[in-house]
Amino acid sequence: MHAPNDTDPGGIALALITSRFSVSPKRLTTPGPSVIQMQALIEAAGCAPDHELLRPWRLIHVEPAQREALGQVFVESLLERLPSAPMSAQTQAREKAFRAPELLLAVARLEPTHPDVSAPERYVALGAALMNLLLAAHGLGFGAMLSSGHALRTGCFARAFGLSPGELALCFVSIGTPTEVRRRHRPSARELFTTWEPSA
Repeated sequence: MHAPNDTDPGGIALALITSRFSVSPKRLTTPGPSVIQMQALIEAAGCAPDHELLRPWRLIHVEPAQREALGQVFVESLLERLPSAPMSAQTQAREKAFRAPELLLAVARLEPTHPDVSAPERYVALGAALMNLLLAAHGLGFGAMLSSGHALRTGCFARAFGLSPGELALCFVSIGTPTEVRRRHRPSARELFTTWEPSA
């Protein structure tokens, strides 16, 4: 195990974390991760904390050959919410399916229930798994981003992906080679950190 070292605050792990950035799916192109690299990314996700070893999440891989079908799901999900959506909106919905070389759907598993593991804790476990995956992708030189949307919350979408009543689609993970990098402001420790002051 690597011991903490105050003289090297920018160690390997911190360097990886602090240099990571999200890349929009429309700014990701080929090449994407190889089969072996994708396996490594998924296994990195599996190293996240998992109270009671419930595996409260799963990842669904959308193959390149399935993008046309995904585009149709996006259109049908749009029409479920907005039956009178114009053709231009339907076209935009369909086009989202073809962005980024690799695409995963992150699904939270809320059943079977467990007295010691609440639903919020399961969401946290999935978030930790996704952060591991994003960091691993960054370490391999790829860009990645999490993206959600109204489509994921429709009955049409749940049926298309065969989700059970105890499952919830939370976001897509897009992975590929960045064509452009846009870094955002990172909050300082002062902005994020407070000290507890017990009441008298």
